[in-house]
Amino acid sequence: MDKLKIGVITNTFGIKGELKIKSFTDFTEERFAKGSKVELLIQDKYKEMTIQSAKEHKGMMIIQFKGYENINDVECFKGVELYINKSDLHPLKNGEYYFFELVGLTVVNETGDPLGTVLRVEEGLAHNLLRIEKLDGSTGLVPYNPAFILRVDMAKKIIQIKVIEGLL
Repeated sequence: MDKLKIGVITNTFGIKGELKIKSFTDFTEERFAKGSKVELLIQDKYKEMTIQSAKEHKGMMIIQFKGYENINDVECFKGVELYINKSDLHPLKNGEYYFFELVGLTVVNETGDPLGTVLRVEEGLAHNLLRIEKLDGSTGLVPYNPAFILRVDMAKKIIQIKVIEGLL
């Protein structure tokens, strides 16, 4: 079963078993809602947990798992990653993609010549950025913006971009 990482536990918060989560999802409220299930990857095994409570605090999520009400019960979770099943993802609108779907796609120019491969999607201030590994092994950034992204073809596994001077 394919899993998708949605966050990592960075530390404890207070003494009542709450944990600080660095979220990797655009659907924070949904993924960390009370009653939601997540899986913790502990020593190469997944442990399903139910979220008892969640709130946002200074850009981090603060959550508490059902049955864990003491700091001593959760200290062992520091650094542990949180996952969901990819089958639990809801469909996006036409033309929208999850970040993980773009990784590995070939980037081509307007005429279809390959330029490189998407390594990852990075969050920028104005918009997201595609980190591209170019054919020479170096990397570059392409704004994920309609001014540069001409077409995403998931069937052909390509992203066609408009290349301007200095972009790559």
